[in-house]
Parts: sequence; structure tokens; C-alpha cells
Amino acid sequence: MRVLILTHPRSGGMSLMNFIQKELDYNQYHEPFFDNQSHGLTDEDINTKLLVEDNIVVKDFPFLIKERGYDINDVITKFDKVIIHHRGNHRDVAISLTYFQYGYGSNLHETYKVTDEWIKDNEDKIEQMMVNTSEMFSTIENMKNEGCLRTSYDGIYNDKSDVPRLLKYLNIYNPIYLDILDKRHKLQNGEVGMGNVKIRPKLI
Repeated sequence: MRVLILTHPRSGGMSLMNFIQKELDYNQYHEPFFDNQSHGLTDEDINTKLLVEDNIVVKDFPFLIKERGYDINDVITKFDKVIIHHRGNHRDVAISLTYFQYGYGSNLHETYKVTDEWIKDNEDKIEQMMVNTSEMFSTIENMKNEGCLRTSYDGIYNDKSDVPRLLKYLNIYNPIYLDILDKRHKLQNGEVGMGNVKIRPKLI
């Protein structure tokens, strides 16, 4: 089975990908369409591996796929399962992006602290970030594709309403890595980070 996660930055998409990779024991590709030799894949690898390899989970952003010269709808047809994942609060996305874009943090996947005072001091930058990312954010919100599963940050990490739907969609019947999706692993104002995952024993 081939799984594609379409999302935007700062949505919890990496943890979602990690969960699926662990549960299904698949290979994973994190933002492979990124047009950078140190991060993304070569065009040859995209065409000969990414778009044909079995038992993989891929997480990427529609705007990166488009910038790389691929048609998003064509890419979608190459996958058996497609998850459209978004963070419902655009402002929260903008706060996180602003924090890193202006050098307050260096590692996007480690915990970081944002205070009310910092938000107040950087309000103009946050508002501008919302303007700059409005198209990116609305693209995910408005994507429609029959057969895809739509999930949200809140539905996966907070109220958990999307988790049963996710498990059913991917035919995961006895999950043991659900702790990856626990909000204790949140990065903004979190303590644990993405490590120290608790594994639940398999049911017999």
C-alpha cells in the first residue's frame, strides 16, 4: 500500500507520518519534492522510486509538489490512500512559522517556548505571516478529492475524533504506537518532544 499525506507546515504532519510508518512498518519520505539536493529527492528518484515504490508513506506540501513541476492531481492518483491534513487555526500556524523564520529557534522538530509577551511583541510579523501563507493554508482547507481522508490537528492530537477514522482508513486494527499522537509530544511549549514514545503491547 502507498500512503500520501498532503498538508502544510506546522500541522503535526511529521508525527502523523511517523505514526503511520511505525504501525505499518513502511519506508517514509519526508517532503521529498523539496527542490534542494540536501533535502528532497532527485527527479529520477521521484519518478523511479517515489511514484512507484510499494509500502511507503510520503508527507509533503501541495505547493512544493507544484513548484517541482508536478501536477498534484496526477500525484494523488499514484497513491492508494491519501490523507489531507490541516491545522484549523491559521494563526497558530503563523505564530510557529514566525518564530522560526525570524531566528528565534533553529530546529523545527524540537520543543520551543512561545510566551504571550513574545506574541505581543511580534504581532505585526505574525499578521504578515498570515497574509504570506494564506494561499498555502486555504489550498489545503479547500482541497476536495473523492476517496481521501480529511484529518485535522485537533482531531488527531487534541480531541482524538479523527484517530478512529484514520485507523479504519488504513486498516490498522491493533495500534501500538498511538502515543506518537498524544499531545504530550507537542513542540510549542512542550517538554517531551517527539521522543520517548510509549509502545503498547500487541493484543493476542
